[in-house]
Amino acid sequence: AASFVKPALWGSRNDLLVDTALVREKTVDYIGDYVNGTAAIRHRFNDVFFVQGGIGIERGETRDVLGRIDYSLVGMPFGLTYDSTDSLLDPTQGFRVQARAASYAQAIGSSIDLFESKVQASAYYAIDEAANYVLAGRIGFGSLFGPEINEIPTTHRFYAGGAGSVRGYAYRSLAPIGPFGQAIGGRSLLDGSVEARIKVTDTIGVVPFLDMGNAFASSYPDFKEPIRFAAGLGLRYYTAIGPIRLDVAMPLERTRGATQVAVY
Repeated sequence: AASFVKPALWGSRNDLLVDTALVREKTVDYIGDYVNGTAAIRHRFNDVFFVQGGIGIERGETRDVLGRIDYSLVGMPFGLTYDSTDSLLDPTQGFRVQARAASYAQAIGSSIDLFESKVQASAYYAIDEAANYVLAGRIGFGSLFGPEINEIPTTHRFYAGGAGSVRGYAYRSLAPIGPFGQAIGGRSLLDGSVEARIKVTDTIGVVPFLDMGNAFASSYPDFKEPIRFAAGLGLRYYTAIGPIRLDVAMPLERTRGATQVAVY
């Protein structure tokens, strides 16, 4: 992947963003190969709130139990970010909201009509003045509208599981199940976590946490697929740059994609 940023175009609050990536995703349920690129303008209203929009192009191929899909996507991605936290890598106060949506249309060159969106919000609260005890929470929601699930590229379907989602379950293993017991991905996603970040010393901390989530066949979470939970304990080593993390997680239910213990 490569990114280019030209800040403050002509002395304005607008930034030019250009991104491109060549990707292979390989999980227990699918393989996806694709190349994409986006060009966008980001407008900074102030130090904590900005929006961006532009054009995105993707060409790829995915293979899973439902078959092979060769696809092209041409659309207009849009994003919004609000971040009032006191640190990018180790926040102790404030909240952060990131939302993105993209509309891909056959009328402008896509192989399918698809609308996808995702919102993630996190909040942080320091119990004491020295921020030795911090409560943190995160929740995410995603939705897809478009053709039948077997026509949507697998890499654009929703899955839960793994780091940044539900720790203790295999990466992108939580989703509706299709033929031969394989996860086929969903049209919607709901996941989240809560943590208690406790500093034992100035450089060492422990973090008990609880994760939850799953993907669903409908465009909104209908909970026909049960929410899966995992719990664990993390260790943090605080450096001048940011914390180094070690997490050990265990699923609370022995299901498909669950391990006895997972280390991140």
